[in-house]
Amino acid sequence: MSKISLHEDQKMTDLCANDLEPATLVEQAREWAIALWERAEGLESMGSENARHTAARWAGVTPGLLWSLRYRPPASIDASPYLKLQNTYNRLIKSVEGKSAENLIALKALPTTPARARLIAQLEEFLGIVASEEARPASERAA
Repeated sequence: MSKISLHEDQKMTDLCANDLEPATLVEQAREWAIALWERAEGLESMGSENARHTAARWAGVTPGLLWSLRYRPPASIDASPYLKLQNTYNRLIKSVEGKSAENLIALKALPTTPARARLIAQLEEFLGIVASEEARPASERAA
């Protein structure tokens, strides 16, 4: 029997320390599963079925688990698939948001051009940031 080591970005966690109800754990896993499934659909431009299999492969879980979490959530979820979904979500979804925020900061530091302004607006929309009044061009400000 061999030990299974964690990825470099995985952290040791104790699910018991979270003291969460099984329904709460299932809901969290459901949100992560749907986000991964939708990311696969958007990136691969494929049908929902193929995207589900791709997302399951990313997370190391069965495609059936993703389907059940999305359409018929179970009463509880085992620790292994829960942690796999959590780690994959953090690695593939949250990391993209973090990198996008870093890029936004860098873009704002550069001189403004129309193309750069559009890119900044798109990144702010993606990240859910509302542009402040002084950051908007004078032509768009309220009189």
